[in-house]
Amino acid sequence: MPSSRSWRARLSAVLLILPLGGCVGVSLNTQERSFSSAVDDFNTQTELNARLLGESAALFANVNTTVIEGRVHLSGTVPTNEQRLTATRLAWDTPNVREVVNDLEVTTDTGLGDVVRDRWLSAQVRGRILTDGDIHDVNYTIDTQNKVVYILGIAQNQRELDRVLAHARSVDGVRRVVNYAVLKNDPRRSAAPRATYVQGDDGQGEDGQGDGMQGGDGVAPPGSNAGNE
Repeated sequence: MPSSRSWRARLSAVLLILPLGGCVGVSLNTQERSFSSAVDDFNTQTELNARLLGESAALFANVNTTVIEGRVHLSGTVPTNEQRLTATRLAWDTPNVREVVNDLEVTTDTGLGDVVRDRWLSAQVRGRILTDGDIHDVNYTIDTQNKVVYILGIAQNQRELDRVLAHARSVDGVRRVVNYAVLKNDPRRSAAPRATYVQGDDGQGEDGQGDGMQGGDGVAPPGSNAGNE
């Protein structure tokens, strides 16, 4: 079986070929993250994907990862809760990770048609953001799972973020919008890792709340004593 270093080398080559502003969730052209921070996120995501692939090819294929300033978002579908927990542990074990939000769904009821539909919805949301001159679109990553749109990134201000969320809600077929983007002056951008609950908020109350766990499913970040309280 190929070594972990071999997996990382292969993944790095693949990710460098892919458009960095697309599905991998890391853009080196970002305006709010420094270049070094964007590179760190790229390396963190590559390492996390290597760990997922090292665990199993199925886990790697089923779990979508996004990394922004050390904050990891996991989405996709897995057949068992054990795999959901494994993905969370692997994320926390990855160097430079400060926060993990787990939106993985445990289900076997998914198919190619669902994947195509979700990618189409993401493209529709991305297109509306791109054509809005009042939005710094390069700072946002869009991920869709089971018609739920997740917004990640760094907003210039609340007005810009509200516009992004409004565009996402306006796309026909979107069931719910969950926001994990932060404002550029949000203190969480420099906060130390914690093991607390993280909710998404689309400004619509319960309709936009995510079910992610920072340290997901009760898994505390390395070095914490959250599980001993």
